[in-house]
Amino acid sequence: MDFSNTPDYHGSREIGLNTWLIAFSTIFYGLRLYVRTAMTKSPGLDDWLAGMAYLALLFQSMTDIHSVSLGSGTHQYYIPQDLLDEFFKTLTVQTLVYFWAVALVRFAILAFLPRLAQDRSITIISWTVAVIIIAQTLGAFTYKLTECHLIEDILRYENPGNPPHGQCVGVDDQNKMMVGHGIIGIVVDAILLFLPIWVICTKMMWSRKTLQIVLVLSVGVFAVTTGIIRVILIETKTFAPDVTYEMPSLGIWTNLEGHVDLWCGCFPALQPILRKLPGKLPGKLCGATKGSGQPNKAMGSNVTQVTCERNVTYRNGVDNESQRGIVSAEMGVEDRPMRNQNTSTV
Repeated sequence: MDFSNTPDYHGSREIGLNTWLIAFSTIFYGLRLYVRTAMTKSPGLDDWLAGMAYLALLFQSMTDIHSVSLGSGTHQYYIPQDLLDEFFKTLTVQTLVYFWAVALVRFAILAFLPRLAQDRSITIISWTVAVIIIAQTLGAFTYKLTECHLIEDILRYENPGNPPHGQCVGVDDQNKMMVGHGIIGIVVDAILLFLPIWVICTKMMWSRKTLQIVLVLSVGVFAVTTGIIRVILIETKTFAPDVTYEMPSLGIWTNLEGHVDLWCGCFPALQPILRKLPGKLPGKLCGATKGSGQPNKAMGSNVTQVTCERNVTYRNGVDNESQRGIVSAEMGVEDRPMRNQNTSTV
């Protein structure tokens, strides 16, 4: 149903934003798959987890777009009761999918870290964070499914025209759960932002290229920021009694959080594409080896320059794709020496 002629309608913002989010996520994940399957031929667990997260985020955004036809972005008193019933059902499904979408994105980032560096301390931190994510997700998902005595009542939760038949937890209690889930998510995102940057900064001497890589990874700051804004909105904003009109302001930040997390997980995988750009890395590496095909001493025995074209081949545990190459060969000769020379496992 078209509500665009109703006063204060803002459903078009949801459609526009989610369309752009779907487009960018499709581009970034598509490029990631192209790099891993066609260029480096090194698909891994992190790619499949990111794919599952992409599908969940795609469903979430498409459902958000569909909810506009059910009254999202429209004052509640302009919406027929049958559409309101569908809106609240959709809202419940979106919330349940959201828990797993953000969890899968974070798992994908955790699964990526071994590609960047195999370090015992990072492994311990990664497993600790994974346990936190599992507990956070299962706790929130289970709470949402059991917040009413009758499970079918969760589809009527907060629906004033068709309230639950049984007893449900209060809205304030649900908001506390969502705030708790959000705060844990902010902490986890901050850790996932810090870990790759920490690896880069501890394995390399500080240089211009180090700064460039750190700045790319620092896009994750925006993901942390969206999580903070979302928690603040849940804590401070009153959504009842006009849920259909007020909820989209929260939904925008909810969708941004998941999609930006996915982008941040895809960016490091795109390094081989950046190497193909004219005037980038190949010239510097060729200047060091002159196409001799001999081991590059400045890079260590684990990296061999094979040609003065745009290809670099790695050996002895350093694969010819994007992550370990950042640490072992991506920086160029003038950016050496490494802080830690024992980087054969990185």
